[in-house]
Amino acid sequence: MGLIRKLMLGNKGLRYKLLIAFSLMSIIPLLACMYVISNHIFPGVENLFTISSVVTVSIVLAILGLALARGLVDPVIDMALEAKIIASGEYDGNLPVSSDDEIGALAGSINMMTQKVKSNLDELKSYSQRMREINVDIHKKVMALSSLLQIGDTIAARSIQIDPLISLIVERSASVLDTGYGVFYSSGKDGSGVFKAGISYNIDNERLTEVSIKKGGHEFLDRVLESRAIAIIDKSAKPSKELEGFRSAYNVKNFLVIPIYSGRNDLGVLLIGSRTEDLRFKDDDVELMKVFAKQATIAIESDLLSKKTDQLAIKDDLTDLYNKTFIMGRLEEEIKRAIFYQRPCSFIVFNIDNFKKFRDAHGELVAEEALKRIAKIFRDNLTPVGKAARIGGDDFAMLLPEKNKKEAGYIAEELRKKIETANLLRQGQASMTVSGGVSENPIDGSTAEELYKKAVDALKEAKSLGKNRVAI
Repeated sequence: MGLIRKLMLGNKGLRYKLLIAFSLMSIIPLLACMYVISNHIFPGVENLFTISSVVTVSIVLAILGLALARGLVDPVIDMALEAKIIASGEYDGNLPVSSDDEIGALAGSINMMTQKVKSNLDELKSYSQRMREINVDIHKKVMALSSLLQIGDTIAARSIQIDPLISLIVERSASVLDTGYGVFYSSGKDGSGVFKAGISYNIDNERLTEVSIKKGGHEFLDRVLESRAIAIIDKSAKPSKELEGFRSAYNVKNFLVIPIYSGRNDLGVLLIGSRTEDLRFKDDDVELMKVFAKQATIAIESDLLSKKTDQLAIKDDLTDLYNKTFIMGRLEEEIKRAIFYQRPCSFIVFNIDNFKKFRDAHGELVAEEALKRIAKIFRDNLTPVGKAARIGGDDFAMLLPEKNKKEAGYIAEELRKKIETANLLRQGQASMTVSGGVSENPIDGSTAEELYKKAVDALKEAKSLGKNRVAI
């Protein structure tokens, strides 16, 4: 067995095999030489090498040498072809390892390298896909952060009304989710405590605008409002007959419900959903929605505070005269007092003639200075119990208790003349005119609104007659 293993060439090296092949091929010319010597040079010697024996042995040796050489060359050719295939980007091939020599080792190494490259490429593809997902997620987060900053700046600046601001919050929060949509439920002014859909975004087949929410009710969203806890409805939500009924009734699948409240006051309900199948909300998305909901809370609180502040404020910031809210309330009180004591009470409305043209010609700052100077003329010419107010951009009003329409008309005419002759600029010379309308209680009405409307009608008459005059 040991001799047989020694004669086997499968586990021998290339150098050993090449030596054997060379030796086999070298015997053929030696046999030819021996034949020539034995038959032609020394013909007397016993003829050991016949032509047939020499040819037979040469053929056998040639076949053995050829087989051995082919066994060396064919694997190299196969590896070259496989290398071209690998170079073209195909990594599924596999070289056969048929021997333990250097060629077998090289084939095994190429197979290992091919599998390593394939494994690395698969890992790179997976990594590339993950990077794309991360980039998309980062982009969403950046857009969400930008939206939050925009909303925050808008709240701080109070640059728009509450409804457009809530609409912006609903839109931006829904845009965070793929195929996202949103609805904001707010309470009406009727004080019923019922929250209805007022603002929505990207609603299609969902019937969420038909939903009414009432604290203490028996429906699904009613109890969410009652608990003031965020509801996360996705593929991980515990199924129930009520939940599936809600989903089916309003054609929704995955959504978040976030109650909006401040202290004991319920301000609204924010519902943000997605049409994506088998969705599980990420913790980051839920936290982001909470931030949007918090900004909605801040926006609503700010709006309510602003309205309360406006109600409490009695002075105009620019002119330091009373504002419209105060003068109308005071007019109502004076009318009641005048009716009780059977005394007159008059109301005058003034409007600056061609104020827009003046502002366009001189600029906003000069126009504001002119308004301040006109306001000073009103303030300096008040009766002891009279009140002056700025009720609009270029509209003013004067409340004159104890004055009838004729007396009020005289006062209004004197004010008109003083404004016409006044210089309204700090530097340079410029003047404006005003038109006025006068009303009196009880001749022109018994409420503040009636007297105000009558004075405005008289003002329009003065304007139609050529401006710079007072109509009674």
